[in-house]
Amino acid sequence: MVTIYLDQAKWIDLGRAMHGRPGGERFRAALDVARHCVAMELVEFPLSVGHYIETWRAGNPSRRRRLAQTMLELSRGRTLARPPDLCNNELDAVISRLAELDLPRAPYPALGWGFAHASGLNPNVPREALDLAIELEHLANRPSGFDDYGRGHREFGDLYRHGEEVLAAGQQRDARSPEMDEAVLAASAVLEIWENIDWALQRAGLPRDALGPIGRVRPDLSHEDGGKLLIELLPLARNFIAELPTRDAALRLRLERHGNPANTWESNDMIDIAYLACATVHCDIVVTERQWVHELSRSQMLGRHDTIALHDVAVLPQTLEDVVG
Repeated sequence: MVTIYLDQAKWIDLGRAMHGRPGGERFRAALDVARHCVAMELVEFPLSVGHYIETWRAGNPSRRRRLAQTMLELSRGRTLARPPDLCNNELDAVISRLAELDLPRAPYPALGWGFAHASGLNPNVPREALDLAIELEHLANRPSGFDDYGRGHREFGDLYRHGEEVLAAGQQRDARSPEMDEAVLAASAVLEIWENIDWALQRAGLPRDALGPIGRVRPDLSHEDGGKLLIELLPLARNFIAELPTRDAALRLRLERHGNPANTWESNDMIDIAYLACATVHCDIVVTERQWVHELSRSQMLGRHDTIALHDVAVLPQTLEDVVG
């Protein structure tokens, strides 16, 4: 089974073809091949919770439903776990190995079924238990009780963009070496998951200092204590993040973007990086924007995870012919 992750814009391309909308003819062959391969159970098209959130944001109800119909027909309810759930799996594995302990819990499945799996509510929804009519409604309309779910992405995305801009300005101001810049960005990646690290240590029954300075990272440290901790953290952060496949993939994408001073950061980069990192690690083919394909290629992640990246869903038939045969 070949697992294919499409970003939101590529789902929209296939939706245009499925519903006869302007500009869709170019993607008709890709849609036909995708349908055939799904019916033959040769490929799967998982949805992430990011897809749900982006679809809910569309203001036109008819457009949301058309897109949801396209997504559900091809995905059949297959879903990709959230970035935090995958990160928690990786932290449990690393901490258990370092402490020579058994895993504290079963890993959250990277691939599962339905909105409940994608949103982190239920890791083990059986495929046969899916009600596709309900799944369609979950895609087309924000479910009851999820009024605020994902709305914080925009606000947090603005904070994320600002943080990356501050890091980029510091790089230019301090003329950091590439090695030091990588260490600083890795330290920021540790800070980004400090709560996940804390929870993982609790699950393992270990104190915060079991991971040295990595376990003591907090966003509310005083300037003096934070500076001291950073000095301890810088030599360790990169190797630690390298042990966490999806976080390592996200860091590599960030490093590529920071490596080009001409790049400007956007609020939505947080979402793109988080979900593309997970898809690159857990899927066989990723179809996304041209800039991300370029940066995925430069980051060496595609070879590391044996993943193919495309920027045009129209070329999917030829790629599947090469991969599936």
